[in-house]
Formats: sequence, structure tokens, C-alpha cells
Amino acid sequence: MTIGQWFSFSGRIGRKTFWLGYVLPLFVAGIVANVLDVALGLAPAPTADAVPADATQVAPLGGLVSLLSIWPMLAGSIKRLHDRNRSGWWIGGFYLVGAVAGVVAFLTVAAATGGMFAYRDRSVAPEGVAGVMLVMIVAGLVIAAYGIWLLVETGFLRGTAGPNRFGQDPLGGPGAPQWQPGMPAQGWQPQPPPQGWQQPQWQPPPQQGWQQPPQGWPPAQGQGAPPPGHGAPPPGYGQPPPGYGQPPPGYGQPPPGYGQPPAPPPGNWTGPGQGGSVPPVRRD
Repeated sequence: MTIGQWFSFSGRIGRKTFWLGYVLPLFVAGIVANVLDVALGLAPAPTADAVPADATQVAPLGGLVSLLSIWPMLAGSIKRLHDRNRSGWWIGGFYLVGAVAGVVAFLTVAAATGGMFAYRDRSVAPEGVAGVMLVMIVAGLVIAAYGIWLLVETGFLRGTAGPNRFGQDPLGGPGAPQWQPGMPAQGWQPQPPPQGWQQPQWQPPPQQGWQQPPQGWPPAQGQGAPPPGHGAPPPGYGQPPPGYGQPPPGYGQPPPGYGQPPAPPPGNWTGPGQGGSVPPVRRD
């Protein structure tokens, strides 16, 4: 957070920033200023039993720090109300209620004691004292209730999740700006590839057994390694089919009956002892 953002009334801050960035520094600055006032003799010590009449009672350093703390404390409280999706005018309402309560209490006291100051021989009536006390108690309760509500809202309740009319969620809730393709995330730095890694080179697939590559392949530069098995031939690629180079069954063998004399036609005499027949006899 820059100095300009620290004094700004716009935007949203979380509870951690409110306590550690506004309340704690201003509280420590006030303590240091009061200690310096006492050490320099500009203010009496808090433990002093009696203070001389001519002693300085102003504590100028503490008063100056308190005056300078008004602006940053208002800025932090208003931005916490923005985180709760509330207008910063609720802070102004607290001071307005306090001013109205103070004026009413003053007028009530003035009305009850006016006769005493005008006529010194008269005392304030008991019912007038009771009325003044009642008005002051009611005014104090209203201011205290308003202040407690502001303290709970600004210091202890989480802001609205996601963006609201005053800005983005400082805790990054739903709806916070997300990374968009084409623009690197805030604080992103390119990382070098692992040692020994090389950009994969796409190779044409083999003719036989080729399948369509997966969608999105080859990958763009820097998107990852190739899928398993990329660049390797399919199973059996380059191997001859079963039986390749072997002769078919019976190749080189003579057909049945090759080299044997053909069988004589029926009815022809083949000589004695063959066929069991006799030669034909001619009769004239």
C-alpha cells in the first residue's frame, strides 16, 4: 500500500490491513508522543500526585499526533465500511449523532440551571436534576451504541465476498479478477525448460497401420511432452507377414502319377497276363 492509497478514501481494505496498517501505527505514534511530552517536561507524569498550577498541561506533541491521526483514521474506517458495502457517510452520522446529543444535553442543563444563575438565592429543583441526568444518560447510550456498531462493522466483520459497488474483494473472493488466456498472471515469470529437454519433432506416420493422431497434436511450443508412443511405428511395422518367403505346400513336388505310363483305353488287348482276357478270334 502506497502513501496515496493510505490517505485515500476510495476502495476497500480487509480487517488485517485496518488493524495493522492504521490502528496499530497510530496507536504507537500516540504513545511515543505522550512519552516525549513527559520526558521533555511538556506534560505532567501520569503518576504525579500533585501538579503545580503553572505547569504545562497541554502536551503539544500528543495533541499534534492526535490531530494528524484524524485523516488516516477516517480513511481506514471509511474503506472498511466500503468493504462491508456501506457508505462512508455512516462515519459522519456518528459525529452528527454525537453533536445532536451534546446540544440537547447542553440545552437541558441550561434550562435546569438557568434560574440558579439568574437568581443566586434559588437552588435547582430536584425534578430538574433528574431530568438533566436522564437526558445525559440517554444521549450517552445512543452515542455508545452507535460507536460499538461502527467498531464491530469496521474491525471485526468480514467484507462482502466478491466485488461490490466500491471495488474488488481485497481477499480475492468469488468474482475477483481471474487469469485470462493471452495475458500472464500478475507476477508470472517464464520458467526455463528442464535440463536436457528438447522440443519434440513431429514425424510423418507410417503408411501401413497408421492411425489419426490425437486432437491438438502436435502441441504448441512449451505446452508439454508428446503423447506416449508418438514417433514409434505401430506393432509389427517393418516385419514380413507370417509365411512370407516360404513356398506354398507341395511347391516343387511332381503331381500325382507324374512319370507313370498312361492307362490303356477300355477294350484294347494288352497282352497275356494283363487284364485276364484273350485275344479276339475272327470267324469267317
